[in-house]
Amino acid sequence: MAYRKDKDIEFIAHASNEDLKLLADTLVYKDFTYDNKHKKRVAATLHRADKYKRYYPNHMFMLWQDIAEEIQKFGGHSGVNLIFRGNKGVLYRDIVIDVCKNMKIKGIKYSRLTTPEIEDIFIEKFIEMAIQEMSENQIKELLKGLRCDKNINEHIKDLVFSKDTLLTIVKLAFKKGGFSSYILTLQVVNSVSKAICGRGLTFAANAALMKYMASFMTGGLGVAITTITTVWGFLGANKQVELLTVTLISYMRKKQNLNIN
Repeated sequence: MAYRKDKDIEFIAHASNEDLKLLADTLVYKDFTYDNKHKKRVAATLHRADKYKRYYPNHMFMLWQDIAEEIQKFGGHSGVNLIFRGNKGVLYRDIVIDVCKNMKIKGIKYSRLTTPEIEDIFIEKFIEMAIQEMSENQIKELLKGLRCDKNINEHIKDLVFSKDTLLTIVKLAFKKGGFSSYILTLQVVNSVSKAICGRGLTFAANAALMKYMASFMTGGLGVAITTITTVWGFLGANKQVELLTVTLISYMRKKQNLNIN
């Protein structure tokens, strides 16, 4: 095994079987139909191992290090990995920073931030770009959803709304780290998946969470994000994997921190 010990990604050892399978499928397949061997990623190696064949798809916790290793390898150039890193990839933090740079996010002092904080900046950038494409009615729908979070509502109830105000509220949501930031991240994951893999993802959720999610998912945010991320479909395969992987891991981290089953 060529997995590098990586504190920023080791939490996936405790992720659900569903989420680990989703992460593995993202690494292996070009899309989410799973029915054509020619649609597997050329650079993917995870699915070739006997261990993978033994434990996929019902015992994914046995594969978390193999999944993490595949992520690290996608983050580095295969030739560089082989010659200079002993066939090992790069740490997850370096992948997150690379994705931010590809998004042209400027003015970030990476050395002063934790990896989850950099993930949030990355997700916030997507939402910021999407808000600029949203209509007034779509913005009102998003604000209506944000009001469902009492920790956010107490800060916004007296504000005069505009796109700039909404951006401030989104940053507040991520700073608070509650359900709103989780649902907003889900929107980004789903929309990036549509742009890169051809369709969105299916997430399991309890009834109460689904009711809360509905106020976000029916608005224009997802449509706007899908529109602006279509350009990522033209990137190289490794960059596409990096983008979708970072959004997924950000979602998984928030889900685990909120103890959502």
